[in-house]
Amino acid sequence: MNKIYIDTTNYELIIKDNETYFLESSKDIINLNIIVEENINSKVIYMVKDSNINLSLELKENSNLIINTLGINSSISSLINLDKNTNLRFIESIISNIDTINKIKINHLGESSKSTYINNGINLGNNKFYFEVDGVITNNAKESFLEEDSLIINIEDGDSKIIPNLIVDNHDVVANHAAFIGKFSDEDIWYLESRGIAKKEINEILIKATLFKGVEEKDNFMKFLENNKWR
Repeated sequence: MNKIYIDTTNYELIIKDNETYFLESSKDIINLNIIVEENINSKVIYMVKDSNINLSLELKENSNLIINTLGINSSISSLINLDKNTNLRFIESIISNIDTINKIKINHLGESSKSTYINNGINLGNNKFYFEVDGVITNNAKESFLEEDSLIINIEDGDSKIIPNLIVDNHDVVANHAAFIGKFSDEDIWYLESRGIAKKEINEILIKATLFKGVEEKDNFMKFLENNKWR
């Protein structure tokens, strides 16, 4: 396990071993470049607050990466390139009471590349909250798989948008997306109320359940939320 605290505007991480990397950062604007070398299976956990992140991510041939990001009042823009026989599972969770614009572009450049991109968003106020996701499968990326799944929950009446795009230049692929914007369901709220849970606690329970959807490192996300003001 590798823990890295980023205190610089530009940072490059080259992953050459089958390890887990825990990243935290403090700068207002961060340009983060991550390269996963060939034949590597790795995991990255990245937690940020009050930052604008420009993430460049490259998976080289036969590499596999799981990346979980948690942003508090942050925007994360990602440019991702996938080589042949790569597998990426990217879960991006963001909770914000300020304007946040998140732009993601995933390029499948080699055959048999696979990506699953899950966006979990909580819009706490009457602010902008956007997920713009471009999934691209090139002509060279036959037998590839691309999945986009984006969710934004409005706690108030926020200006939330999900803009999913699939650009596919190969017939021998699977590509799909799903999107949902709304509030917590009455059924979920009623169920928790029927168990004697107060309304304030219900919101917190449902917020955390949304942010942690699909996340493997829930304990680290929980600690980060508890140690940073987000309510």
